[in-house]
Amino acid sequence: EPASTNVITYSEDFSNGYWTKSGTSVVSDSATSPDGTLNADKLIEDTSNASHNVFRSSSTVTLASYSFSCFVKTNGRNIKLDFFGGANNAIFNLTSGIVISTNGTGLTAKIEKLLNGWYRCSITQVQTVTTIYPNLLCVDNSNNSTYQGDGTSGIYIWGAQLEALSYATSYI
Repeated sequence: EPASTNVITYSEDFSNGYWTKSGTSVVSDSATSPDGTLNADKLIEDTSNASHNVFRSSSTVTLASYSFSCFVKTNGRNIKLDFFGGANNAIFNLTSGIVISTNGTGLTAKIEKLLNGWYRCSITQVQTVTTIYPNLLCVDNSNNSTYQGDGTSGIYIWGAQLEALSYATSYI
């Protein structure tokens, strides 16, 4: 595969201030990640009737094809990956390992099953603006990203990656 660069700096530390939390809290080093280390974070929804997510405030990119991926595991919720905070996204089922839906012109989504309940989910799209907001949202059983949280459910997350390619490469 070609050489690539991960634009995301704190790709394994979602508790860092680099990531904005909304309706969630992050517990660091809560599970063994796909690399075999106890360094995956637990994203826990709060009890608000709102979105429950963690996102990068903004990343400046060139107008090219970009892929955003993350290693995820269910803790009672599925996941939605989003580029811009709404219109360009995909929802993934973290139990059955399928892409539930995609939204956005030219957006493609992929889910890869790994060991121990982990999946690598990715979205790819040619960017039409130079500022994007890599976003990981919990979704409820009805695939809603805005819902009443229970204060304990969420997802395990590790290894976020944003790169200027038309597919996600091996984790950087």
